[in-house]
Amino acid sequence: MDRLTPLSYAFLAAEDVDPAACLVIGSMAVLDGPTPSLAELRELVAGRLPSVPRYRQRVVSTSLGLRGPAWVDAPAVEVADHVTARRVPAPGGRREVAALVAEVMAERMDRDRPLWDVTLCEGLADGQWGLLSRVHHALADGVSGTGLYRVLFDAETADAHDGQNGITRLPPLPPGAAPGVALRGLGTTALAAARGTVALGASMWPVSRSGLVGPLAGDRRYAWTEVSISESAEVRHALGVTVNDLVIASVAGGLRELLLDRGHQPDPHALRSLLPVSSRTPGTAGVPDNQVTLMLSLLPVEIDDPVERVRAAHERVARLRSAREPEAGVAWQAVAGLVPFPVLRFWMRTALRLPQQSVATVTTNVPGPREPMTCLGRPVQHLLPVVPIADRVRIGFCILSYVDHLVFGITADAASTPEVEQLAANVGASWRAVVDA
Repeated sequence: MDRLTPLSYAFLAAEDVDPAACLVIGSMAVLDGPTPSLAELRELVAGRLPSVPRYRQRVVSTSLGLRGPAWVDAPAVEVADHVTARRVPAPGGRREVAALVAEVMAERMDRDRPLWDVTLCEGLADGQWGLLSRVHHALADGVSGTGLYRVLFDAETADAHDGQNGITRLPPLPPGAAPGVALRGLGTTALAAARGTVALGASMWPVSRSGLVGPLAGDRRYAWTEVSISESAEVRHALGVTVNDLVIASVAGGLRELLLDRGHQPDPHALRSLLPVSSRTPGTAGVPDNQVTLMLSLLPVEIDDPVERVRAAHERVARLRSAREPEAGVAWQAVAGLVPFPVLRFWMRTALRLPQQSVATVTTNVPGPREPMTCLGRPVQHLLPVVPIADRVRIGFCILSYVDHLVFGITADAASTPEVEQLAANVGASWRAVVDA
């Protein structure tokens, strides 16, 4: 029986303790017409579903709760329950698409069914249509979550952009391995993990009060901005930085403007972001599970100059890597796997109920398909990524590459962050300010 890892279970626990949390990840593919019928789409998914076994399984808890929940085959998968349709309100432009994405992404999944779904979005402007695909974070991380593309799209999804984000890959916890085996495998890096734990502990200091950390309402807002990867090649070479450094600096630039617009003077301790780090080895992008660790970085929102902001982002991430923060995350996941499940469940739910003040946002950079994709012969023009928010984090950034495009998708708590469209515009402007410098 394939049991959920402690990290995968944590995403379910976060929903259990917070009624406003919805831990699903997703993306909206925007395609040229003509729009297929719902029957055509359901037939397509039904024919390809056998190739992805995890999408035919559901989460089942043990009767006494002495062992963790596990993935088991669902008695039957009714494709009609998972593939539905909605119409984007007229005129079907950017604002209407964003509103529909926000609405759907805030809806929780039925845990009695496999934890994925697809929404056919009709009525987009210019004769376009959309596919909004979602998977629960307990099922997949951002990299493996793109595995749903294999069910929807005609062309095979290309492997992830290894090295695009400039973050060294770490040895993953072997899927299905006993926690003790995984822990022994970390023996050679025990000192590194200890150093990383000290660094992570220092990162738990509360950030400055800015209104970006606090309780969530149930509704969400969504916006996005799109930039070109190739246009940044010259400045990346000149500065000796990566795409990921530019991403972090652009997010920091957008948040800096948000703070200034709200009357806050950005300071070096204003905003800390959780930076997920993939611990996958090449060729495992399609394995549906969570192979990810983290770093916690203060964003350089106090720096006005866009080029200096990129340099600062690069230096801060480099320091965290040298301090072995990601290795600490891997080690603690292995330790959590040794803890009896009733104790782990109590500890997780207790921790998630505490009002954290250390992390203000999440910034995740997911390598997407390198080649253009099609669905039922229709070309995919854009991929809009969506990241969930929870645990008092009111704004989340998911950055997804598609061919030469890089899209910043921003999910925000509707009640506390009504200016998400302006935030997206500021992030794009911050990127272009560096490229044009």
